[in-house]
Amino acid sequence: MTLLQRDDQSPPLHVQLANIFKNKIANDEWKNGSLIPTEKELCAQFDVARGTVRQALQTLEADGFLRREQGRGTFVTFGSAALPSKPARERVAFIVPYVRDSSVLAMLTGFQKAAEHENFSVAFHHVNNDAHQQSKVIHDLHREGIAGMAIYPVDSEVIKPLAQLVSTGVPIVLIDRYLKNITTDYVMSDHFGGAIAGVRYLLDQGHQRIGFITWLSPAVSMEHRFLGYQQVLRERNIEPEAGWICHVAGYPTIDLSPLRAYLSSPDRPTAVFAANDQIAIALYRAAASIGLNVPHDLSIVGFDNLDIAEQLTPPLTTIAQSFQEIGEKAMEVLMKRISGDNGPYYQMTVSPRLIIRSSVQAYGAALEVEKAVNQPV
Repeated sequence: MTLLQRDDQSPPLHVQLANIFKNKIANDEWKNGSLIPTEKELCAQFDVARGTVRQALQTLEADGFLRREQGRGTFVTFGSAALPSKPARERVAFIVPYVRDSSVLAMLTGFQKAAEHENFSVAFHHVNNDAHQQSKVIHDLHREGIAGMAIYPVDSEVIKPLAQLVSTGVPIVLIDRYLKNITTDYVMSDHFGGAIAGVRYLLDQGHQRIGFITWLSPAVSMEHRFLGYQQVLRERNIEPEAGWICHVAGYPTIDLSPLRAYLSSPDRPTAVFAANDQIAIALYRAAASIGLNVPHDLSIVGFDNLDIAEQLTPPLTTIAQSFQEIGEKAMEVLMKRISGDNGPYYQMTVSPRLIIRSSVQAYGAALEVEKAVNQPV
């Protein structure tokens, strides 16, 4: 049995496994049309995790060596003289910090659709919101010779492997946010403009005390939304109080404690612009836990328009991002670079739109209802 090299200088384990499997096919050890061992058997044979085996098999499937049939197993589709139909130069990577809502899946759908149109396969990676894991994935993919990468960064801080890619001209495009101190291609929403639309809507409903809740993460997308919030208040000559701003940790879950404390303040805002729908959802829960009703006691606007936003009670007013379009445009930019376009940077923003639902009530409307109910007949 071929032994895997497990030192830092060797290729990643899944790359070594993929090469071993290809050799088995080339040498007719795994014959054309035959059923290969199960993932569990391969894990035991090579003493690796199932994820490592699965990644190797996905590589061979993308290269045309294997075919998976649900309920039957994985079959060899090439004989000893076969050449891969999709070599590494025809594969691109899509790297995200996490997969916990519909936004990433929508972007991936758009990206993959555009990639398939160009006859490229997509290697998908998520890095558990870990900058170190993100660095390793980028480093490994570059060493494999991936044609290009679309990267949704963990945050907006520069990491060494990414800086090296930029300096060597490897095709990359960033999604959702750009990096500080490095210029790259990117595709993202107009976070600033979206925030302006959301906060203006709250002001137009008569709210003056409008709060802002965001992640602790230093991502420029969140910073742009905060700048939009500030801009609109300045336009209306409103100076936000320190207590109107709240920061929460966002991964893996949102702690409701700071939100409860925020909403329990006697001077709390009457409305909140949440920097994303995940925060808005947590705000619903925090409000309910201390007896506040949305929108009777607190109006909320989110940002993203996740699939769940319309299913909340009441349905969430939010800023809708065009996630699928962002994914499609990211692949289009990547394709230009892979094809040799060395022109100016592509730095594209996609316009979001305000979706009005029932989580916002005009300021004073609740008081008028109470007066009407309590007025003697």
